[in-house]
Amino acid sequence: MTIICSGSLAFDRLANYPGHFGDLILADKLAQLNVCFLVDGVERVHGGTAGNIVYNLQLMGQRPLVVTSVGADPDGRDYLARLETWGLDVGQIGVVQGQATAGAYIATDVGGCQLLFFNPGAMMAETPFDPGALPGPADGHLAIVSPGGFADMGRLARRYRELGIRFIFDPGQQIPAFGGEQLLDMLDGSLMLMTNEYELDLFLRLTGLTVDGLFHYTTAVLTTLGPRGSRLATPRGTQHVMAVPVESVGNPTGAGDAYRAGVLAALAHGEDILSSCRLGSTVASFCVEAEGTQGHSFSPGQLLARHFRTFKESPAFLA
Repeated sequence: MTIICSGSLAFDRLANYPGHFGDLILADKLAQLNVCFLVDGVERVHGGTAGNIVYNLQLMGQRPLVVTSVGADPDGRDYLARLETWGLDVGQIGVVQGQATAGAYIATDVGGCQLLFFNPGAMMAETPFDPGALPGPADGHLAIVSPGGFADMGRLARRYRELGIRFIFDPGQQIPAFGGEQLLDMLDGSLMLMTNEYELDLFLRLTGLTVDGLFHYTTAVLTTLGPRGSRLATPRGTQHVMAVPVESVGNPTGAGDAYRAGVLAALAHGEDILSSCRLGSTVASFCVEAEGTQGHSFSPGQLLARHFRTFKESPAFLA
């Protein structure tokens, strides 16, 4: 079994705004928007969709394969060294000359609303990775197509479908970059569409479909709802997954990626989709308590204890 994570490796610059963004945004002046938010400092942390997901996977003892590109710059070298300290294979990560490693600038207000600006840089370069070269049967692997380079997102989704590799489609912030037909082509044959509530609304608007219409392309639609938990929709109905209670709230940035890691690890070890979503909720709770997308830590035992306390179930691979 290989868990394949494509997406971005980026450095996040995180800031907290001690008010509500909406208080300074005038609805009748959006065409002339010009506003400054004074934040309480900025912290540079390792991030990116693929980076955050594999960070949480390695905390659970998993060794995923990372597929993306970084720049031939100090940031890129820093990130590659970090992955190698986790024992991960970095052979499928391209190093692009003349491009900066991707970077995000994220501000969060007291209500949990976020403003995000992202420079993709080297992430947009297509990687040479061919999933057809993986050893073992194709249906023994599991992949996630997370926000990354446009070419890689489309190519990998089509290739996984052709090979029969199970994959989760997680388009995230890249949804506006594609047309409806492109989004449905990437979704086609997937195990699951995973988005937050806003992203799902945008996905439905661009494709012109309802959630029920998406089941012609995928088997499940998972929507994260922040502190309200998550919602799993399948052709058989919709089920709610509660958010796991936290001891304190740090910064929610990265909690969605932590959730995805929990889902991937559980699915890779034979758990059903609903149980996998519950584990995702538990993993996300550790991230919510910390500052930074990779500022938290847990042992498999700590994860198992919190998960059992909330859901009264124990995934065998964590025992």
